[in-house]
Order: sequence, then structure tokens, then C-alpha cells
Amino acid sequence: MSIARDRFRQLLESDACTLAAPIFDSLSARIAQIEGWPVCKLNGSAAKAVHLGLPDDVALANMTDLAEICRAICRDPDISLIVDADDVGGGILNVKRGIENLEAAGVCAIEVDDTSIPPTFREKDRRDARLYPIDVQVERLRSAVNARRDPATVIAARTHIFGTLPIDEASERIAAYASAGIQAIMLADISSREQICAAHAAGGLPMIIFDLAPDVVADTAFLKENGIRIRYGDQIPYHLAVRGIQLGLRRLQSGDKLADLADQALPASLMAEIAGVPELRRWEDGLKGP
Repeated sequence: MSIARDRFRQLLESDACTLAAPIFDSLSARIAQIEGWPVCKLNGSAAKAVHLGLPDDVALANMTDLAEICRAICRDPDISLIVDADDVGGGILNVKRGIENLEAAGVCAIEVDDTSIPPTFREKDRRDARLYPIDVQVERLRSAVNARRDPATVIAARTHIFGTLPIDEASERIAAYASAGIQAIMLADISSREQICAAHAAGGLPMIIFDLAPDVVADTAFLKENGIRIRYGDQIPYHLAVRGIQLGLRRLQSGDKLADLADQALPASLMAEIAGVPELRRWEDGLKGP
């Protein structure tokens, strides 16, 4: 069991709800670690844009692409990483290979979606038509669970069904997903406390939820009672980073120098810490002989 996976398991087993840092590459993950975030969430759309220059809306990236991104982030063994793996390639054999690759890359938790990735933009909004049948999704989740080599790796059933199905039908699916041996439920498109309560009652598992309403976030008793252990929000760091790059390039085109931005530039000490210089220096010093 890795230190990072052990730490993530402890978060799932605690009574508290932890906010995950929304990261998109090794740099943002390292900064999150420096700032004291205990867990990171790799956003698929931002990661594909940053590393591959591709959109998230259609099936243009594959599991090998995602595993390589995760491997670069997890070169730092202290980073506890959750990854949105979409539908992990489709069929149960694709799921097996995808989970093996992501686990080998060092990921702590893998979200397996119950909707297929659309092949064209024309089909991307037809989420209900791309929803895997319950029995198929349960088999895919079982494949994901059985593909793990480290029992500490968390498999989470990722779903948007509360945004598309009545609560009773959505709850039936959650119960079926839980029967596959997964360790967590990841919910998106949640719009009410009733949906959260129904999901927890049906699955009885720790939950990861995207975009909780402020009143829910403030209600620690509700979070505890309904098993909400990890939450995360919009990709604000990614949007700020992209905007900063654009503005920086425009300033460069206009003739500005770094000295003109002294009040906005990163201090050299922080740049060195992000690059891991202090740790490497300690390593060097530790190898010196007597």
C-alpha cells in the first residue's frame, strides 16, 4: 500500500468532508501540495486541453494518454490523486487494461463513468442515450475492481443519473453499482439534498460530489450523515492559468520585460520549491560520504 493511497483511504474513512484541489498537470499538483491540499482531483477536460490540445466532449483521447498524464503527476509519491477516467475505454477488457495502467501510474482513486464517450459532437448532449444498461455497468465496475493489484486503490462509480432519471430509478442504479464491490460513489449534476440522501441510502458508501451548494457545504452534520467525504468544484486554477498565459504573451508582444512585472512575478524561492530543488539538494547532501 502506498503512502498516498493510505492517506486517501483515511480521508474516505473519516467523518470529515475534504475539499480536493482541482489540478490539471504536474505543476498545478505540486503547487497544491506546497499549499497544503491533502488530495488532488485531475479534471479530464482541463488535462486533455493542457497536455493534448484536445476537447473533452468527444472520444479523441484514450486511456494511454490519461495514464501518461497521471504518471507525470504521481512521480511525486506524496500526491494523492483522484482521476476521472470517463468510461475507461468501454468494454470489460478495456476497463481491465485501463485500470491496470492508471493504477501503475500511481493514482489513488479512479472514477468509472456509466455513460459512454460520444464519437461525435452531434451525440454529446444525448447523455441518456449513452447510459450503459445497469447490468452492463455493474459488470464493467466488477471488472474495474478485479483489475486492481493494490487493494488500497479506490474504484468509484461516477454518475450523472440524478440529473437525468427520477430519484427511484437513479437509486436503483446506485444500489446495483454498490453491489459490484466498489469503494465509493461519485455524483455529478446533483441539485437537491433529497438526491444526496437517496444516493447514500441506496449505496451506503463514501461519496465524492462535484459542485455542492454553499448551504450544503456549510452543513457539516448533513455531510457527515450522508457519507460525503470528498468534494470539489470548478476548475478555477486552470482558467486563471490560461488567462495568465494569454495576458503574459500579450505583454511580451507589447515589449514588456520581466522586470516590468516585478510585483507580479513569482519569487525565486517559490519557483525553486515548485521544481523540487530543496528536496534534490537534501538528496545530494545525504549521499555525501563521511
